[in-house]
Amino acid sequence: MYISVFRARFLLISLFVFTTFFSGTLFAQWQGEAEDIKAIEKLLSTKISAVTKYEKISSKVPASVTIITSEDIERYGYRSLIDVFMSVPGFYTSYDRNYDYLGVRGFSRPTDYNNRIMLLINGHSMIEGMYGSAPIGGDLAIDMESIERIEIVRGPHSALYGTGAMFSVINIVTKKGNTLNGFRLAGESGSYGRLKGSALFGKKFKNNTDFFISGQWTDIKGQDLYFKEYDDPSTNNGIAHDLDWNRNHGFLTTISRGDFSLLATTMSYKKGVPTAAWGMDFNDDRAYTLDHWSFIEAKFDRNLSTGNSFMFRAYYNHYHYEGDYPSGIIYTDLTTSNRAGGEAQFRWDFGPNNRLIFGAEYQKYIRADYRYWSEESTIFDGNFPFHVFSLYLQDEYQIRENLSLNLGVRHDQYSTFGGFTTPRLGMIYSPFKPSTFKLIYGEAFRAPNAYEVNYYDPLSGYKRSPSLGPEKIRTSEIIWEQKWGGYLFTTMDFYDYRMTHLIDLVIDPLDSLIQFQNTGRVKAQGLELALNVRWKNGFWGYASYTFENAKDVLLDERLTNSPRNIIKSGFSLPIKNLFIVSGLAQYETGRKTIYETETDPYFLANFNITSDLLWNHFKVSLLVKNLFNVTYYLPGGFEHVQPAIIQDKRNFVVKIEYIF
Repeated sequence: MYISVFRARFLLISLFVFTTFFSGTLFAQWQGEAEDIKAIEKLLSTKISAVTKYEKISSKVPASVTIITSEDIERYGYRSLIDVFMSVPGFYTSYDRNYDYLGVRGFSRPTDYNNRIMLLINGHSMIEGMYGSAPIGGDLAIDMESIERIEIVRGPHSALYGTGAMFSVINIVTKKGNTLNGFRLAGESGSYGRLKGSALFGKKFKNNTDFFISGQWTDIKGQDLYFKEYDDPSTNNGIAHDLDWNRNHGFLTTISRGDFSLLATTMSYKKGVPTAAWGMDFNDDRAYTLDHWSFIEAKFDRNLSTGNSFMFRAYYNHYHYEGDYPSGIIYTDLTTSNRAGGEAQFRWDFGPNNRLIFGAEYQKYIRADYRYWSEESTIFDGNFPFHVFSLYLQDEYQIRENLSLNLGVRHDQYSTFGGFTTPRLGMIYSPFKPSTFKLIYGEAFRAPNAYEVNYYDPLSGYKRSPSLGPEKIRTSEIIWEQKWGGYLFTTMDFYDYRMTHLIDLVIDPLDSLIQFQNTGRVKAQGLELALNVRWKNGFWGYASYTFENAKDVLLDERLTNSPRNIIKSGFSLPIKNLFIVSGLAQYETGRKTIYETETDPYFLANFNITSDLLWNHFKVSLLVKNLFNVTYYLPGGFEHVQPAIIQDKRNFVVKIEYIF
C-alpha cells in the first residue's frame, strides 16, 4: 500500500508540474480559442466577500480560496456541505454517527465540534456561545438548492472575524429572489429509508423588493450497525438496531430592497446515537441528541459617495441543545445560548490606490448556560453570560498596478479573560496577467469557551479552569495561482503554521483532578496542488494533491486524525443536451487514532447523473455514493470505546424536481 501511495503522489505531482510548466508552449494556440471559452473566466471573476467583508474577485484577495457555485452543486450532486468538501483541496471530514467534523491542513481534534472553523451564512457568524461550535453536517439543515455559492477560505482570519477563525472561513451565500424567479419543488428517496422534501420560491417585485424563501425536511431511518467492541450476547452481539436515524428540517428567507436587507433562518437536527458514546448503555433506543439553530439579521448598506460606503447590521442568535444518555438511568444535558449584537463598518477610498476599512462590533451573550442532571440528582447547573467588544482596521494599498499590500488588525476585548489582538499581512504580485503570487502572514485565536472554563464534576473528577487562556496560531503561506489560456487554472500553496496554548484535558498532578489547560503545541507544514479545467464544450474537471505533516510538538508524534496524503479528482460532462454525467474520487492515507492505532487508507468514488430540463418543468437526478462499496473507518473521540467508527457503504439518492 505504501508503494502505491508513493506512486500516486509521484504521478500527480508530475502531472501538475508538466501541465504548469509546459502548457505555456501551447498558450498561443489556445489564445485564439479564448474568446469562446468562458467557464474558467466566469469562475475566476466571481466576487467573494469572506476575505475582505466586501465583494472582490478571488485573485485580488490575500488568501487561498475555493469557490463552489450553484452549478457545481447541481453538476456533482452535492446533497450537503460535507459532500462539497470531498472536492476541496486540503479539507477532510470525520463522522462519528452523530456529528460531522471538518479537518483542514492536517488538523482536526476529536470531538471539537468544529470550533476552530468560522462558518458564515451571508456573512453572518453561526458560532454559538457555550462550545464555540459550528454546524457543517446534518445539523446545517439548509437545502443545497438555495445556495448561490460557497466561499471556502483557508488560513487564519481572526483579523476580521475574531475567535474561531483559525483554519478556515466558510461563507454560504444564498440565492436572491431574482435568481430563482419562480417556484421549485423537489423530493428525494434513497438508501437507509431516506425521504426528503423541499420547496423554494423567489421573485423580484415591481417595487424592487427581492424576496426569497426556502424550506426542507429530511427523515432517514438509518441502518443497523455492528461494533466488534460490543460483540457479546449481553449487548445484542454488537449490533445497534434502529439507532442510526436522523431527522432535520430548516427554513431560510431573505428580503431586500434598496439599501436594506433582512435574513432569517431556523434549523433543527435530531439524531439517534448508535455508538454508545459517553458511557451509554449499548443498543438503548432512548439515546438521542437535538440541536436547534436560529437567527435573524437586519442590515443597512449604503454607498455614501464615490469610494465611500457605510454598513450597519444588528442580529439575534439562538442555539439550543439537549441529549439523553441512558446508563442504567437517564442522564440529560441541555445548553441554551442567546447572542445579540451589532456591527458598523465604514469603507473609505482616501486615494486612487488606497482603501481603508474601519469596523466595530459588539456581541452580548445574554445566556450561555449548561445543565446536566439525572433522574436522581442535578450534577451541574450554571449560566455564564459574557460580552465582547471588537475593533478592526484593514488597509489595502495598491503600490503598483500589479503589486498590492494588505494589512489588517483586530482587537477583541472579552469580559472574561481580557483582550487579544490579531494581525494579518498579505502581498499580492502579478508579474504577468495570468500569474498571481501571494505572500501571507496571519495570526488567529480561539477564546476558551464557557464549557471549558466553568465545567466541574467532583464525583467524576473534573474541576474548573478559571485561568484558561486563548489558543493561538501563526501561519505563513506562499501561493501561486496560474491561468493558462481560457480553460485551465492551477494553484500551488505551501503553508507553515505553529499553534501554542492548545486547550487539552489533562490530569493536574497536584490533586489528580481532570482540568482543561493550555498545554498543547502543534507545528505543521504542507503543500496543496490543484488543477481546474473547464472546456468550452462543457467538460469540467479537477484534480488536487495535498501533503500534510502536522505534529504534536510535546510528544514529537504525528497528530491524531490527520491524514498525510489526500488525492482528489472529478469530472463533469454534458451528453447531447440530455443529461450531465459526473464523477468524484478521493484517496486518503491512514489516520492515527487516539488509541494509538491507525485506520487503513481508503479510496472513495461518487457518481451522479442529472437530466436537462424535461417537458419544460422537470429534472431528475441519481447520485451513487461510495460506488465501489468500500468498507472504511474514521477515528472517533475519547467518548467512544471504538478507536474508529465505520462509515457508510454504497448508497444512492434519487431526486425529482418540479420547476415553474
